[in-house]
Amino acid sequence: MKSYIINLDRSPGRMQRMADRLNSIGADFERVPAVDGRLLSDAEISDVHKPAAGAAAMTPEEVGCFLSHRKCWERIVSGPDAYGCVFEDDMLIAKQAAPFLGENTSWIPKDADIIKIEAVPVRVWLDSSVSALPGAFKLALLRSFSFGSGGYILSRATAERLLALTRVFSDAVDHAKFNPACGIAGSLKSYQMIPALSIQTQCFYPKGSSLIELPALAVHSDPRFPGNLMEKPWLERKVLQALRRLGHRLRRHWRTEVLFADQTGAFCTKT
Repeated sequence: MKSYIINLDRSPGRMQRMADRLNSIGADFERVPAVDGRLLSDAEISDVHKPAAGAAAMTPEEVGCFLSHRKCWERIVSGPDAYGCVFEDDMLIAKQAAPFLGENTSWIPKDADIIKIEAVPVRVWLDSSVSALPGAFKLALLRSFSFGSGGYILSRATAERLLALTRVFSDAVDHAKFNPACGIAGSLKSYQMIPALSIQTQCFYPKGSSLIELPALAVHSDPRFPGNLMEKPWLERKVLQALRRLGHRLRRHWRTEVLFADQTGAFCTKT
């Protein structure tokens, strides 16, 4: 399984850091030149992005980010491997990642479309059924939206399907893949690795640290995705939140914050 690193031409230092880490764990990887959204013309953006009715348009950076991920999916589809791993270049990769990013992909469930290997600082709902992996890692089906597209594994068949479904897109790439309200994501089987193999530097290092690399690919627009509770009146939002929580609990889902594998206590999951 090859890893594909999305990297802007103007950020060679980021690519070098990613290369150093992946080389240290013996992973096969390839740099994918990112699409710089700031350089896209209005016509180039309108060819691929159609805002949803009544919703804010994506920023040029978000469009470029989506196109960059599509470039990775194209490489997965055209390559010989059944799976490919995609990283954005502001990620930290765990020391324990080597067994999961190499030639052996037998640990990946046969029905998996996507495996999210990124930690984000929010709690998510996961399926009650958990599969054990080497090194005390675990896998569980993702049962709620989890933002971020910094690190994930994609099957070749799913990459081909996503390419066909996103020739024109309305939502940011993480919503398209992981937000059930956006349609495409609701038809995908997405697993979460626990703890995660990667994390953005801005989520790992303390605020103000010189080690933080701010996301280079995306300047985010206002929330616009379907089902966004924050756009609803206060009372309606609270009622819907309560109903969603009840629905998850009736289905015996559990809620947790997924930590980065190199963090202290990462293997003692808190619910």
